[in-house]
Amino acid sequence: MTLDLGLLERWLTGWSLARGLPLPQPYGGGLVVEVGWPEQVRRHVFVEAGPALQACAARIRDPFIYLKAAVEPAHLRRALPAPWQIEQPRYLMRSTEPMTPVPMPAGYDVQATVEHGASVIRLVDATGQTAAMGRVVMHGASAVFDRIETQEAHRRKGLGTSVMSALDDLAKQAGVSERLLVATEAGCALYQRLGWRVVAPYATAVLPASSFTDPATP
Repeated sequence: MTLDLGLLERWLTGWSLARGLPLPQPYGGGLVVEVGWPEQVRRHVFVEAGPALQACAARIRDPFIYLKAAVEPAHLRRALPAPWQIEQPRYLMRSTEPMTPVPMPAGYDVQATVEHGASVIRLVDATGQTAAMGRVVMHGASAVFDRIETQEAHRRKGLGTSVMSALDDLAKQAGVSERLLVATEAGCALYQRLGWRVVAPYATAVLPASSFTDPATP
């Protein structure tokens, strides 16, 4: 079953708002965001690795333009010619139910700020250093969770769960009916334990800069 493009657009809108970027626009059967970073100029997002994605790939003549699709990495690999580099798998996840609240672990303080369009939760240790953090963007009836991170020295203490609980409380206060995120392999396992479910795999391809090196250049 092909994923609804509207769900991808809701996720991508939150991703863009969290970074202060232009909102996604329709393009060639998918969506495009003009990211404008040196390491990521643009990203194209599709629900499948079909003719629309392949046509988009054929038009790309520069590095650092990303193709993303709600498919397995192996599927994306088969759809693209050899120079395209496939990155580590990700998972598009969704939840419609609030989390059971989790108390903050002892020894950490919570700091809440706003950056761009995102509410940011930081857990800081006794020295004032950030131990874990995450972001959530509310738009329409959706909450998009983003960049949930725990520093190496503070892992396996439940901080990721605590950050998710604090962000989820903000989503609950906003009255959203849908929570979305894209997870790494390790993150996926945590979020499933918290009641999230995988909606679709999420694969990424990019042409490395080396593909554009002039053979005559030493």
